[in-house]
Amino acid sequence: MKPSTGIWSTAVLFALLASDVAGQSGRQAGIGEYPERPLRFITGFLPGGVSDTIARIVGSKLGERLNQRVIIDGRPGAGGQVGMTLAANATPDGYTFYLGQPVITLSPLFKNKPPFDPIKAFVPVVHLGNGPTLLVVHPSLPVNSVKDLIAYAKSKPEGLLFGSSGAGSTNHLAGELFKVMASVPLVHVPYKGAAANAVAVMQGEIGMAFQPLAAAIPQVKAGRLKGIAVTGAKRARAVPEIPTVGETLPGYQVVAWYGMLVPAGTPRAVVAYLNQQTNQVLAMPEVADTLMRNGIEPEGGTPEAFARLIDEDAASMAKLVKDAGIKFD
Repeated sequence: MKPSTGIWSTAVLFALLASDVAGQSGRQAGIGEYPERPLRFITGFLPGGVSDTIARIVGSKLGERLNQRVIIDGRPGAGGQVGMTLAANATPDGYTFYLGQPVITLSPLFKNKPPFDPIKAFVPVVHLGNGPTLLVVHPSLPVNSVKDLIAYAKSKPEGLLFGSSGAGSTNHLAGELFKVMASVPLVHVPYKGAAANAVAVMQGEIGMAFQPLAAAIPQVKAGRLKGIAVTGAKRARAVPEIPTVGETLPGYQVVAWYGMLVPAGTPRAVVAYLNQQTNQVLAMPEVADTLMRNGIEPEGGTPEAFARLIDEDAASMAKLVKDAGIKFD
């Protein structure tokens, strides 16, 4: 289910109503009295970043539907691997969720990769949404376009510093791909989350960064950052006036996906129930509108569809990293 226009077909509305009745009854076969205590939603980055924002928006409404508090547990570090590892090792009883994103498909490509298979360590629940990255620079930089930025970076043979939410994050990949496709000298500086990355650019510690839209838009509108281009295949609805990188570098595209996962071994009935309830949350107009204002386009759908997306992303990321010659420490 994709709440893109706010208008739902009769069939979809009927399905939502049926599942809502089932959800409000609070029970379905195989889950007993679940949930009987507060639930934990683990994210891999600092508060204030896009992962934290999505988890709080969805977690708040999901908690209301489940009649239990959903506690957001941010565990930053190692490009999201700290939170991912904690979630993977959690008891598979349905009381721990993980805000999954491309660290799952990218981390196996690291030199210091996790000691487990991130894809096999989790069971997909639901695809929450997608979000392109926004290329931003410090307002003092004499650039207003991708073309300007390429020329400016080439004038810095020592390398222009660019920041990311952490090594192996989507915005790190966005920078590395830009470096290769534009043939410019860039030096990566990782931070523990989008918020810390944004502060570094605003303070002039680094010249540029690839930021999740959710974190960057308020700072761009306030004039504390300068938005240059988005990394998606098309312009973002949240900032349609900002062009894509691909309009200058044809073929350039990096988009992050976000979703809810649970540790492998979580009962199927619990996964199905959480999928049902979270799809209901994503169908709420206030949730969809809030996500889109933060640069995230809501998705929804089945666990199976989300699993296919993760598998396809893993294959495409591996090919991209190999073809572009990108090296992750």
